[in-house]
Amino acid sequence: MRATQNGIYLGDDRRALLEKLESLVIDLSAPNFPQPSSIPVMIDKYKVSRREVPCLLGNAFGHPKIIDGHASISSELFYFDPERGIARTISRWYRLGTPSNPQI
Repeated sequence: MRATQNGIYLGDDRRALLEKLESLVIDLSAPNFPQPSSIPVMIDKYKVSRREVPCLLGNAFGHPKIIDGHASISSELFYFDPERGIARTISRWYRLGTPSNPQI
């Protein structure tokens, strides 16, 4: 958490948080969502999970900060469409690979 004079922002300063939220609003208000093949970041063996907020757990490929195939936990999940094979977190679009199938 990053404390500022105006409050606490989780992981970012106010300007960075606003830029991410504006990007999210632009993406989710667009008349057409991207085709899965045009989304460079894929998460494989994913499942929807929760931290304090919904997120994706899985192995990332094409992520700018995570080595291909390594485990990842996404930022907050805002849109999830397994039928179309896409998801949008506060940070970026994800192309969905195969879901995880844990044995419970």
